[in-house]
Amino acid sequence: MPDNDKFKIQLRVADKVYPILCKRSEEGMYRKAATAINDKIIQYSSRFSGTKLELKDLMTMAAIHFSVENLYLKQKEDKSLMLERIELLDKELEEYLETIQMIHLN
Repeated sequence: MPDNDKFKIQLRVADKVYPILCKRSEEGMYRKAATAINDKIIQYSSRFSGTKLELKDLMTMAAIHFSVENLYLKQKEDKSLMLERIELLDKELEEYLETIQMIHLN
């Protein structure tokens, strides 16, 4: 089966099984994501064990956690791309200025 063919996997999140259709190359990421979600739910469950939080509340808190983390990484990536572009423009400007200096020296 080619790597890009989709197939169904079963992911258990918070004691419920979810059928997911994914590429074989992405299966590991989906399984790691399910594990991370379950771990975060367990973490919040133990942190707030004396409260009346329901499973849906813990899942919502986990979703918020991972959404904020994702936004932070996107923001960081955007800054990296901007810095790369600035460095490229700086290099182009230096080359241009060297060319102009060479013309004036001749």
